[in-house]
This record gives sequence, structure tokens and C-alpha cells, in this order.
Amino acid sequence: MIGLSGNRPMRVPAVGLGVLLLALGACSSDGSDGSGSGSGSGDAKTTVAQFLPHTEAVRFKTIDAPEFEKAVNASCPECGVILQNAEGDAGNEQRQMDAAIGQGVDAMVVDPVDGQALAGVVNNARQKGIPVISYDALIQDVPLDYYVSFDNVVVGQQIATSLVDQMKALGTTDKCLVVIKGDAKDNNASVFWSGSEPVIQDAGLDICFETNTPAWSAENAQREMDQAITKIGKDNIGGVYSMNDSMAAGIVASLKGAGVDLSQVPVTGQDGDTAAIQRILVGEQYMTVWKDTFALAKEAAKVALQLANKEDPAGEQSVDNGSGDDIPATLLPPVVVTKDNIADTVIKSGFIKVADLCTGPYADACAEAGIQ
Repeated sequence: MIGLSGNRPMRVPAVGLGVLLLALGACSSDGSDGSGSGSGSGDAKTTVAQFLPHTEAVRFKTIDAPEFEKAVNASCPECGVILQNAEGDAGNEQRQMDAAIGQGVDAMVVDPVDGQALAGVVNNARQKGIPVISYDALIQDVPLDYYVSFDNVVVGQQIATSLVDQMKALGTTDKCLVVIKGDAKDNNASVFWSGSEPVIQDAGLDICFETNTPAWSAENAQREMDQAITKIGKDNIGGVYSMNDSMAAGIVASLKGAGVDLSQVPVTGQDGDTAAIQRILVGEQYMTVWKDTFALAKEAAKVALQLANKEDPAGEQSVDNGSGDDIPATLLPPVVVTKDNIADTVIKSGFIKVADLCTGPYADACAEAGIQ
């Protein structure tokens, strides 16, 4: 279990595919095949690189990468930016990082596919004077220069508390709870659960089915939910603990396919993506934990540029990743979103646009929720 001081940290998912790292100062590309992209000029004095774990969660492609690049360019127009996505392959992420080290980047922002697998490459980077910032999920057992994430223990507490409260309101706490966690290789999954488990235990809920989900994928989660229904029986399920929105999509598909009344079986989530908010609007998913990844990417860009320029970011918190060193950290606050506060959270902030949310079959639900 990760020890923390101040507020506390956590981590998230991954997927796979080989990726080609751009040379310093390469022109932008759309990276639609999961390969690297970036921007910069041929005479860039400073180059920073971002390494993301997968595209299973839509945010990594649509928010984390472009917002990181935008924030770097806004602060340092002459800087180069390298963007990489490992597509769930831990070995691929290591190769991408090795290539960046060989090119002499000035700072690396890394969201690990496997938090246990990067000690060697991180040590190599730091020995060469390249600072490493762990992003979103915490790299384990090796000294790091900084950690930028959300308070993931709180995320776990929020998921479980919302679920318990809704099951109490529905009178289903005497039924079975299905627990579908994220990828076991992802340290965030264990940190989220460290926040959730005490809440579930205190509520006395009966976990009748519990599993981890490879790659945090919707397909795997749907298969796992099918197995849970077969084992437990659809009428005996009182709630489903899902650790993120991608998995919630598969879980909801399974429950709908089995003819389960979703108004009586709350399903949780995390990330606040558009599809999840649409499911919440129509009552197919009860809640999500929204993490403002726009703010996260901007914070990571700021810290990366500070470290690249040999400045010392002032971390207001610190975390223990098992390396023996306290890692300075910035941990942003997560927010619970239900149907009642969609307008005041993800919409008001601009995280989701009304035009994207309130399309086709969701238009009436938006109007009912006062979203326009």
C-alpha cells in the first residue's frame, strides 16, 4: 500500500501498439495510429516529452495530450514537445522513453502502463540529468522528481460513498455488490480501492463477485459483468462498483442485455467523459468522479518546464512511492457528478460542450436536467 503525506495520490489504465518517437523539433502529426506526435522548431532550446498509457480512456487522446502540448507552447513557444502513447504495452512505453533519453529531452512526463516496470528507464533518465514527472498514476519503487495527479484515495472514497448512499436510498444494501476494478498492473487501481474498501466494509455490503479488468477495457468489463450475472443471478444484484467510465460502458451493456432495471442497480464510474454523462442523464449509470484533466495537463506542463529549466517546483504535498524518498506532488481535487449537478460541473467548466452532450436521444434528458 502506498504511504502518503498531505493529500494522497493514485493511478490509472493502459493499452498496446508500437510507437515511433519523433525526432526533436518534428512537425505536428495527428497521432491517430497511436504513434508519437509533437511540435517544436528545429532549433528548440528545450524539449519536453509526455508518455501516456493507452487510448482506452478517451481523455488521453482528446485532452491530456493536446492540452499538455498547448500549455507548453503557451508558456514557451520556442520549446519542442514530444507526445507518445504506449497503447497499453508496457514494453512499448519503455522503448519510447529510452528513445527520448537518447535524443536528450529536457524533461519527461510519464503516465505508466505498469507502475512497477519503469525503475530502470527512470533511473537511466535521472542519471543523465533528465527529470521525470510521474503523471496521473504513480511510478513505483524509484526516486522521482515530481508527481502530478488527483487525490486518488479520495476518488476511491467518493465512488464507494456515492454507491453506498444510493443503495441505501434504493433499499438494496441487502443484495449482492459486484466489484469490477481496473487493471491489476496499474497502481491507481490499488490506490482507488484503498479509498473504497473501508467505505464498503463499514456499510456491511456483501461482495459476491470481485475482479480486476485487464486494460480497463469496456469489452473485458462486459465479459466480467456477464460472468457475475451468471454466478449471482440478475435479481440478486444491488449495485455495481465500476472503477471508471470505460468499464461502466461495458457493464451497462451487459446489464441491459440481461434485462436488468438500471434504475434499481446503481453503476459507478470515473473520468466524466461525454458518453458517461449521457448514460447518467438517461439513468443508465448513477455517477462518475470527474477529474479536471485540462487542469492536470496544464499543471504537468508547468512543472515539466520548471524542471527542464532547473527550477524547483514547490510541491504543497508529498507522496511515498516505496523508493525511500518523499516525492513532491500536486494533487488536484476530484468531484462527484450525478444527474443533479451535471450543469454546474462538467458543463459550467467547459469540460463538456452542450452541443456534444445533448445530441439525438439525449436532447430531452438534457432539457429535463436544465442543460441548454
